[in-house]
Amino acid sequence: MNIERFRTLVEAYGANPARWPEAERVAALLFAEQSAEARDMLHEATAFDRLLDTAETQPATRALEDRILATFPGRTAKQRAPWFTMRWVPAAAVACSLALGLAVGAALPGLAGVNDTAVDPALIALSGGDADWADMGDGI
Repeated sequence: MNIERFRTLVEAYGANPARWPEAERVAALLFAEQSAEARDMLHEATAFDRLLDTAETQPATRALEDRILATFPGRTAKQRAPWFTMRWVPAAAVACSLALGLAVGAALPGLAGVNDTAVDPALIALSGGDADWADMGDGI
């Protein structure tokens, strides 16, 4: 443990050793016993922790939220997108993907130069049909 790591622990977790990472707690406490600077940091952190503990907090209200949003330029607290303007975006994305997939799928056999009238003997054999192999030709 060194003074910089101790400072990081105290600034991040406060003066209460129970909040410190368990793996470093013992080393930090031993370091605080040996270092006057570390003890001073602990005293300052203790005072700061007490100050934070005495502060009163209140839950955020709608009025506070509206005041904060009103400070942003170009947008007031009452400006919200209507429900119907954003619901169609995911549906449109799915519809466009489907249309593109269908178009590419329909165009691929023609792009690949596949002849629909050709008979592939391997497909006939897999189908279990009783086809006469002499009538099939070379399958191209």
